[in-house]
Amino acid sequence: MSLKSQSLDGRMNIVALTWPIFIETLLRSALGITDVFMLSGYSDLAVSAVGVVSQIVFFLIVISLMVSSGTGILIAQYNGAQQHEKSSQVGLASMILGLSVGIVLSLMMFFGAEAIVGVFGLEPAVAQMGFDYFIISGVFTFNLTFSVVLTTILRSHGYSRSPMVINLIAGILNIIGNYIALYQPFGLPVYGITGVAIATVFSQIVTTVLLIVILKRSDIHFPYKDWLRIPKSIYRQILRIGVMNGGEILSYNLSQIALVYIVVQLGTSSLAAYTYAQNITRVTFTFALALGQATQIQTSYFVGKQWLDEIFTRVHRYYFVGLATSLAAISMVILLKEPIIRLFTEDPEITALLATLLIASLLIEAGRVGNLIFISALKGAGDINFTVKIAILVMWGVSVSLGYLLGLHWGFGVLGVWLAIAADEWVRSSIMFVRWRSMHWKRFSLVSTS
Repeated sequence: MSLKSQSLDGRMNIVALTWPIFIETLLRSALGITDVFMLSGYSDLAVSAVGVVSQIVFFLIVISLMVSSGTGILIAQYNGAQQHEKSSQVGLASMILGLSVGIVLSLMMFFGAEAIVGVFGLEPAVAQMGFDYFIISGVFTFNLTFSVVLTTILRSHGYSRSPMVINLIAGILNIIGNYIALYQPFGLPVYGITGVAIATVFSQIVTTVLLIVILKRSDIHFPYKDWLRIPKSIYRQILRIGVMNGGEILSYNLSQIALVYIVVQLGTSSLAAYTYAQNITRVTFTFALALGQATQIQTSYFVGKQWLDEIFTRVHRYYFVGLATSLAAISMVILLKEPIIRLFTEDPEITALLATLLIASLLIEAGRVGNLIFISALKGAGDINFTVKIAILVMWGVSVSLGYLLGLHWGFGVLGVWLAIAADEWVRSSIMFVRWRSMHWKRFSLVSTS
């Protein structure tokens, strides 16, 4: 079907938005699990190294989200308000900003890779593997940030299926690359963690190229010839919204890096179990995550149209749907935990720790859904400053502080860190639920509808 054959209102249907994002997110999660699974057959040390480096790489993605998140909200609200010229200016400005930010980050990662990996105080063998992976993936950060912006532009116009197909292609390429790097097909040498990094970067480059092709085939137009005439106010608006919006995500991932540092102090087995648990449970909230992203797009569009009472009711419904699916998914993982764990490790210490973490994940996922849905809706409505303030307060005041106390000070180990994450999710979720119910967000529309 042609990308131009469906109306914008039709593309903003929650089902039309959610299911492609869900499949895409599931593919990303499956890809992450496949990477860990394939690496686990190579070395548990490699799993630990990638687990640490992945936190840093995700931090880089968060920086790029400071551009793309502002872009997504503005484009959807401008489209809802029928201000399509402004929408196209936002899209082009975000591409310029995304590429610029990505180049700066790539240079920083190239010159600072050794120092950044060294911050975690890893065992020498793990640190070397982490550096080998990070120096390659970090240098190509510019490609990653640009592709994040392109994906956001497509989704904000209701085109969520194209990124899904592209990520399927990239995922297959990545798996093939990992197999070549680790399992010596056709008598090739073992390229190890360096080969895995190259495979990841190659698949990301393919993603960017395909996204550019799709954008050219769509009905999304950009004022390329007038790029120098884009008002500075557009750039300021993208960055102002993006920095606030990205602040919540940035705070979350910085807190996760702090928690990883705490887990590192507990030993390599705890770090491996923590990494496995994160990758396994990522699948369980995939649908709620996709629904949250779709909720943000739809909320922005509805706010642009001033359909405020309608979106207020819908968001509550989306929350209960997300909660039901997440609880069902994590319950299934807990029931099947033994065969699932055997897929990743036979080490008895790691196995015991991982089994405990998976059971405790029920608490985390029950609380996480409220954050994924209500925070996304509040952002889409433009009520961003409040979510950032609460995020910083709770993530560090509850998650990291309690993680240190339970994990190290009171001796509960990696389970204590896991329970601290659950406490953080529940506190923030409760606050965001009350905020949405208060309807204060009605005052924060980001575009003029006059």
